[in-house]
Amino acid sequence: MCYKFKMYGALYLGACLLPLLLCGGLASAQPAINLETLLKEMTDLERLAVLPEVPYITRQFSSYDRRSTDPTELTDENWFANVDTGQFIRTEETERGTERVLMEADGPGAIVRIWSANADGAGTIRFYFDGEEEPSIEMPFADMMRGDVEPFIEPIVGVRAMGWNNYLPIPYAESVKVTADNTPFYYLINYRSYEDSAEFETFTLDAALEALPQIRTVAEALATPKATAEGAISTLPTMQYVQQFAPGEAYTFDPIAGPAALYRLTARVEAEDVPVALRALLLEITFDNQDSPAVMTPLGDFFGTAPGENPYESLSAGFTEEDGFYAHWVMPFAEQAVVRIHNTGDQDVTLRGQWTAGPWDWDDNSLYFHAKWRHEWQIDTRPRQDWNYGTFEGQGRYVGNMLAVANPTPAWWGEGDEKIYIDGEDFPSHFGTGTEDYYGYAWCSPELFTHAYHNQSRCDGPHNYGHTSVNRFHIMDDIPYNESLRFDMEVWHWEEVIIDQAVINYWYARNNDDNFAPIDAEGFIVPEIPEHSIARVEGALEGEDMRVIAVSDGNART
Repeated sequence: MCYKFKMYGALYLGACLLPLLLCGGLASAQPAINLETLLKEMTDLERLAVLPEVPYITRQFSSYDRRSTDPTELTDENWFANVDTGQFIRTEETERGTERVLMEADGPGAIVRIWSANADGAGTIRFYFDGEEEPSIEMPFADMMRGDVEPFIEPIVGVRAMGWNNYLPIPYAESVKVTADNTPFYYLINYRSYEDSAEFETFTLDAALEALPQIRTVAEALATPKATAEGAISTLPTMQYVQQFAPGEAYTFDPIAGPAALYRLTARVEAEDVPVALRALLLEITFDNQDSPAVMTPLGDFFGTAPGENPYESLSAGFTEEDGFYAHWVMPFAEQAVVRIHNTGDQDVTLRGQWTAGPWDWDDNSLYFHAKWRHEWQIDTRPRQDWNYGTFEGQGRYVGNMLAVANPTPAWWGEGDEKIYIDGEDFPSHFGTGTEDYYGYAWCSPELFTHAYHNQSRCDGPHNYGHTSVNRFHIMDDIPYNESLRFDMEVWHWEEVIIDQAVINYWYARNNDDNFAPIDAEGFIVPEIPEHSIARVEGALEGEDMRVIAVSDGNART
């Protein structure tokens, strides 16, 4: 396979200057942002707990249905239009043929995530950097997304539950245009836009191949995310706890003195009905004597999967059979942190685990960690609606969520697109192509998968019947905001039925200004799902028993 390469000697100039900067030789200068600096961010959870040193905004290009123009026209022909393939900015006729423009952005920036449901149907992808007329990168889109072509290697790049994901950062100094040959196909491109004064070194394949040792090191770290996060805090002191809770009993742990940060929290629950106990235990964490908790959620949901103990491993949270639940979100504070757990259920519970705390230099750039939960039981899927995950005021960073869905039918519940509005936008700067696309898989796949950044930890089946739990942690593609952020997800089900949903949001901010209502413990339940019977014909090959192994390049919906 023949790929097209270009070389930029400036990349190596920045690498030579960096030691001088660190040693104080050019203390007033700011090191350039390049592939190497961005690779360091891929496993750095601490950076999320402070305002960005060089401000940026994260936005998204996608193949969403362009008929969606007016949020007051709540129809399938407008706001909920669903032909999310074959949609591009424009087409261009060049000496290479017809090119579909997927993305075009001015100013310094970096692509931090590319997703597709059918990258093998997109033909050649081309990247034009900094106003150039000839592409610096020209290669089959599938080769960039499959995970077995250097420098695009697993698990930074790869296919999970039929979704193609590429998290290798692609920085550019002045501008970028991305095109592809074929149509139709589905795509999402998440990218950062920096202020014009930011110094950048543009990505090249040559430089990326030179950086392969560092890329492989990051890949190895993401392949074992729990061990990676634990290794970063292995020298910090850890406290053990064991606490028994009778029904209705609450316990407040001794305050943790600051300035400091919580770096790790683990838990294992013993109860007659563990999934019910995990939903009934209310976790609250309050920082610096604030009026209300910054963390307020059922304990099980806090760890990014629900209901029950569903194994998965990510960088920021997970569950393993050996160690139970863990969270590695960094939670800094200036004076103290108070952890409180309340058993709102009707069974005895034993909770055991540990937390790790360590030093933190609290200053004006430090942010408080937040995690809050909302639910709605008995959602009618008609008429369609934008279901609000959360709305956040002030300044901060949005860093992820977990969605739990109880679905009474095998039919697909997740056609809905994410719509994220930053700083009062009239039209969302993130407009997606499907709920599973946002979570990094595709084609309604019930396949469980685990990754450092996104997971499907539960899907009961057959197909999408029963409980499903999916999460996405915005580590590289975090979304900073200066005034506000609103996250909506369409409720777009194939059938008219009643479903149940719960979501937990994770974000960092200096305040507690959000739209989450006070916790109602009566809602701390595991929804019961009506039994679904499938009519079967004797001797017939039933679709419910079949597994999707390939999809066409046509207009099939993700």
